[in-house]
Amino acid sequence: EATCTQCHPNQTKATMDNAHSKLAAEGNPNTPVCADCHSAHATAPIAKDANGDPAQSENANIALICANCHSTIVEQYKNSVHGKAVFQESNPDVPACDECHGIHNLAQARTNEFRLNSPNMCAECHSRGDIMDKYGISTEVMNTYVADFHGTTVTLFEKQSPDQETNKAVCYDCHGVHDIAATDDPQKGLQVKQNMMIACQRCHPDADENFPDSWVSHYIPSQDKYPLVYYVQLFYNCLIPAAL
Repeated sequence: EATCTQCHPNQTKATMDNAHSKLAAEGNPNTPVCADCHSAHATAPIAKDANGDPAQSENANIALICANCHSTIVEQYKNSVHGKAVFQESNPDVPACDECHGIHNLAQARTNEFRLNSPNMCAECHSRGDIMDKYGISTEVMNTYVADFHGTTVTLFEKQSPDQETNKAVCYDCHGVHDIAATDDPQKGLQVKQNMMIACQRCHPDADENFPDSWVSHYIPSQDKYPLVYYVQLFYNCLIPAAL
C-alpha cells in the first residue's frame, strides 16, 4: 500500500478506516490490499463518470472483483433482481456492490449505524423518478416508510442514537439483502400475500394470513388504491380542523 500511495494518496487515505483496514488491524491475514482488487502489473483502466467514480458500466466487473473473496454473496447477488439486470442485461440503472458498500471507503455493514442508515441508501435510487418511472416502481417508498411506525422509529434512532440497536424493520429485513427479488416474483416477491406474511412473521411470529392486509405497502392511499383508507383519512382531515 505504501507503494500505491505515491501515486494514489486520496484512495489510500480513504482505505485507512474502512472495513477491510479494521479487519487487518484485528490481525485477520486474509484482508485484501490494493493489489488484490486491482492487480499489481495487469491493472485495467476503469471507466469513470462525471464525478470521477466508477461508471455504471463497471458494475459487473466490480462485483466479480468482490467475488474473489465474497463468492457466496456475489452468487446470491447474481440471482437477485439487481444482479440479473447487471449481468444479463448490462442495465446501468441498478446498483452493484460499490454503490451500497463503497469502494475505498468501504463501510462496515454489520454496525448499527449502517443498519439505521440503510433506508437512505436504498432511497438514493428508489426516490429517483428518472429511474423508477422506467419500471413502474413507486418513488414514494422512502416517504411512506418514514411515515409508518417502523420508519419513524428507525429515523429517530438514526438521528439521536446512531450507535444503538433497534428491532424495527428496515428495507432489507423485508426485501432481503443480496438476494432481493422482484415484488411479483412468485417465490419471494412481496406482492404475493403468502410471501408478505412470511416476511411479517420474522418480527411478528403470531401474524396470521390477514396480518399483511393492515399495511398499504409503499403506496399513498388514493381514490384508486386503498380508497377506504383514503376516504377515512379525508374524513378526519376535515373533521379535526372543524372540531378545533
